[in-house]
Amino acid sequence: MTNIPAAPSSSATASRTDPGTGEAPKRQRRPPRRVEVRRIEVLSPAMRRITLAGAELEGFMPAGPASYIKLIFPEPGQTEPTRPLPDGPRAVSMRTYTPLAVRPEALEVDVDFVLHGEGPASSWAAQASVGQVLFLMGPGPGYTLDTAAAQHLLIADDSALPAVETILATLPATARAQVLLEVISHAEQRPLHSAAQLDVSWLARGTDHRAAGEPLVKALRGLPPIAAEARIYLACEAAAMRRIRQLLVDELGVSRNQIVGRGYWKLDVVNHPDHDYGDDA
Repeated sequence: MTNIPAAPSSSATASRTDPGTGEAPKRQRRPPRRVEVRRIEVLSPAMRRITLAGAELEGFMPAGPASYIKLIFPEPGQTEPTRPLPDGPRAVSMRTYTPLAVRPEALEVDVDFVLHGEGPASSWAAQASVGQVLFLMGPGPGYTLDTAAAQHLLIADDSALPAVETILATLPATARAQVLLEVISHAEQRPLHSAAQLDVSWLARGTDHRAAGEPLVKALRGLPPIAAEARIYLACEAAAMRRIRQLLVDELGVSRNQIVGRGYWKLDVVNHPDHDYGDDA
């Protein structure tokens, strides 16, 4: 089990410099794909599953469980986002999501949205209707699953629930998975599916986002000892993710190399980086 690959070392970068300029070449972005809303499903009071479709999804496939895409949303006054140019500036209203079910034959992909209040993505999802247009970029790499591991501990809040679902869908029947999910309320509970043996705990946080991570910490302190061979996927609010990493290592005796961390969002930060692994914790 590994993180998304880190940036190359300076020596590796130097080996790929342009001999004419001495500068590293810019990484080529994948062309954005124009997609339209085809279906909207209400999964729970705060979660919508939106099916995006379009001819430009030809050849699109996610890069493993918990992989990511970027969605570009319309700016105020737009009915459709502006298509980004390959060498142009990045879109302002762009957010990172996990692609769920992909149906290549139908040129469709499902994306789950948490309705968390004001914000480009949440506000758009709350009013989304069939035929509306977004641009999709990616996919980016995901979580390298250790399928030989017998035990998995998945610790996440509602922002990472789609990523957890893609991990569960990949686990073999020989695995056991304990899942701790922090959500706004118990009304967010829904069935989760996996070939693995599941033990799922839904933990209600309430509407105060400043309590992010507190139910997860409490649940972890009530667990029996975590096996040395267990693989841990930890994804939630960035500061809470760091606190939980420290709890796992300092109090619960978990080795750092058992944990893959992801800071999916950060309290009071509008554009949190999507490559926050919490390795500084």
